[in-house]
This record gives sequence, C-alpha cells and structure tokens, in this order.
Amino acid sequence: MLFLSISTWEPQNSDQVIEHFKKLRPPAGVKVMNQWVELSGGRYFILYETSDAKAFAEFNLPWSDICYIETCTVMESTEFIKLMSSKGV
Repeated sequence: MLFLSISTWEPQNSDQVIEHFKKLRPPAGVKVMNQWVELSGGRYFILYETSDAKAFAEFNLPWSDICYIETCTVMESTEFIKLMSSKGV
C-alpha cells in the first residue's frame, strides 16, 4: 500500500530535523518511492510503500518528538479510475 506523509515542524526544531533527514534509513519492509522538501522550509513530503504495520510505526515514530506527521493512503489516479470503473462507479 502507498502512503504519503507530510511532516511539519516548528522553526526552532529545524536543526534537529536536518540531522534526522541525514540519518533517514527506512526499516526493512518500507520502500521509499520519492521525497520532497518545501523550499520555504518547514514541510517534508515522502511517498513510500509498505504492507507491514510494524515497519510503518518504526519509520514514523522516531520523528514524533520533533515533527507533526500527517499520513494518508494514496493510489495513482489511473489505478483508482480503473478500480472504480470495475465496480460500476
């Protein structure tokens, strides 16, 4: 399953967040597809795939002390359209 996480942080935590990014290593079971940083600062977007709830938690929990993380499940729009069409929607 694909997940899109948006991490935000307070300006005073920027140095800590940069250090976390430098050390970012996804656990086994998490495949990072792509990552983006908002150029004005304060937000980080990451698209990744996992089917392992434990790996999902291991990937996100270490950030919870300095970031707010909002995560949603996502699907490519072409795949979503195919799925809905197959259901008669």
